[in-house]
Amino acid sequence: MVKNSVIPLYQQLSDDIKAQIHDGRLKAGDRLMTEAELSQQYEVSRITVRKAIELLVDEGYVMRKQGIGTFIAEKKLRRVVDSNNLVRSFTETSRMNGQEPSSELLSVEWILPEGSVQHHLHVGEEEKVLKIVRLRKIDGVPVMVETNYYPKRMEFLLQANLTGSTYEIFHQHGLIPSHAVRTIQICYATLEEARLLGVKENQPLLLQLEETTDQNHQILHYSKVIVNSQHYRLTVIS
Repeated sequence: MVKNSVIPLYQQLSDDIKAQIHDGRLKAGDRLMTEAELSQQYEVSRITVRKAIELLVDEGYVMRKQGIGTFIAEKKLRRVVDSNNLVRSFTETSRMNGQEPSSELLSVEWILPEGSVQHHLHVGEEEKVLKIVRLRKIDGVPVMVETNYYPKRMEFLLQANLTGSTYEIFHQHGLIPSHAVRTIQICYATLEEARLLGVKENQPLLLQLEETTDQNHQILHYSKVIVNSQHYRLTVIS
């Protein structure tokens, strides 16, 4: 700890604990030292320790359990939505967070779209669209069930590796995801979603609906993503 630094002591303490989490010295489920122990080890006041822990709680790195202590939280996908940022894929966002993304392909099929899918893809009711369902994971842990719908022009996806990043495939075909409209709401796990995500049936989850267009304002895909909020943190900058 640098006592005469322009960086506040609580921020330095918070950053040191984050570093221990990132490099594996502190793992999910580990109990953090008490305020008194941290105060003694780092030679700072209990107030400084308390502010550092509050910051870690707010940022989702640790969680308090009443009467038990403070514990390292499970890793979450931390997505920052900023109107000045490019649209980022699940794969890119995960890697930026120091996490390893992976996907399990659940199904691929051509379907006749329902009303909402038809509306968002701007296709006719008799025009088939490509439906791809994947289970997305972070460090091997299932975090979301992702259902994407694509217009016919995206059929090149059928020749690609769908367990990787579809956005990387888009780039290979000269398509750049440039704009997205997202809606996030609460939903409840179906029996199948609960099985895939390792949660209880009817447990509250997040439903993210997203329409994404390319650099030419043409629709790329419409997606419905069921997210286990225990592993997801969203920050919106307006």
